[in-house]
Amino acid sequence: PQAPAAPISVPQDCSSSSRVAPSWAPNPEGQCNAYAKEAKNCDSGCGNCFNPGARKGVVCRGQQTGYNCPSEDTAGGDVAFGCMDWTFGSTAQRAAEASYNCRSGKEPVYFGVGTYGTADDAMGGLGVCVRLEVEDLDRPLVAQSINTGFDVAGNQFDLQIGAGGAGAFNTCAGGTGSMFPGTVDPWGCQYGGVDSREACAGLPAYPQDDRAMKAAGDSLVKLCEYAWDKKVRMSGAGRSAGECKYNPTILNAARVKCPEELVSLTQIQRVDEPASFKEPSAPGFPNTAHKCMAQVPGQGVGYCLTRMMDCRKPSGGFKDNVKADLMVPGRKLVQTCTVDGYTRINVACGCKGCYC
Repeated sequence: PQAPAAPISVPQDCSSSSRVAPSWAPNPEGQCNAYAKEAKNCDSGCGNCFNPGARKGVVCRGQQTGYNCPSEDTAGGDVAFGCMDWTFGSTAQRAAEASYNCRSGKEPVYFGVGTYGTADDAMGGLGVCVRLEVEDLDRPLVAQSINTGFDVAGNQFDLQIGAGGAGAFNTCAGGTGSMFPGTVDPWGCQYGGVDSREACAGLPAYPQDDRAMKAAGDSLVKLCEYAWDKKVRMSGAGRSAGECKYNPTILNAARVKCPEELVSLTQIQRVDEPASFKEPSAPGFPNTAHKCMAQVPGQGVGYCLTRMMDCRKPSGGFKDNVKADLMVPGRKLVQTCTVDGYTRINVACGCKGCYC
C-alpha cells in the first residue's frame, strides 16, 4: 500500500507559510488509462467517462470501480467511504481555513461539509456552499453540501463532525467492513452521536487501518472534542427532552462562492456559483423569529445546525445524482475515500474500458 502523506502544517497566523491543504491522493496519478481494457478505448476524452480530468486517486478494486465503487461491503471488492478529513476541525480543514482566511483578509470563518436542506435547487443543494451564522459560534461557518437525505429539511444544515451520529446508513462501526473497529455502542445516539465531551474518550481513536489518520495528525477523539469546544453541538444533559435532541439555531444563511481550499478537499464544484464569498441572505433569513425546536416532537429541524458522521459514500459521489451541465469539468463528483478515510479513489471513470 501507498505510504500516507506527511502531516499537514496548520498555519497559526498570516505570516506563516499558509497554503491550501493538500489532497490525500497517492501516486501514481489515476489517469483514464487506469481503466483501459484496450488503450484506444480511453484515448481522446476518456471515452465515455462521466468525469474526465478528475484528480488522481487509487483504483477501486472489484466488479464496480471508480465513481461506481459501491457503498456496501461486497465479497472480494473495495468499498467507497466518506473522507475523515472533511470532518469539522480536521487538520486539513483547519489548514484550509487558515489559507482562505489569510488570503481573503476578511472576517475569519470555519469550514465544514454536510447536507444543506433545500428544495429550491435542481440538484437538491449538491455542491452548493453556504455561509452560516450560528448561535454561540464565534465565526461564520462556510460549509459545502455534498450529500442529500430524507431526514434533512429546509433551512437546515447537517454538519459532519466527530461522532455526530451514524444515522440511517452507518458504515462507521459495528461491521467487519466498517471503517472503525468495535461496536456502535460508544458512538452514542443514532442521530446526534455522543451527548457530552467526556463521552468522546470512549470512541476508537483511529480507523481499523490507522496509518493515514495518524499521519494526518487527526484522531476521532480529538475531532469529537473539538466540536464541543467550538459549540457546533449541544448536550441534552439536564434538559427535558433528553440526550441528543438539542441543536444550535442558524441565525443567517446565504449561498456563496465555494472557496478553492474547501473544494480541494471535496473535488465537487458547480458552474452556477455566486460571484463572491459574501452574498445576500437566503429566503427566510436573517432569522430573528425562530429557534431550533428539534427537541419538540412534530416541530421539525428548520433553522437547526444538526450533526452527523456515518462514514458513508455521500450522494455527491453517485453519477445519477448530479447534472453534468451544472458541474465544472473534472469536478463533477465528490472524490470519495478508501476504508482508511483519507486515501482518495479515482473517480474519473466508472468502469474498465471507459465506456460507462
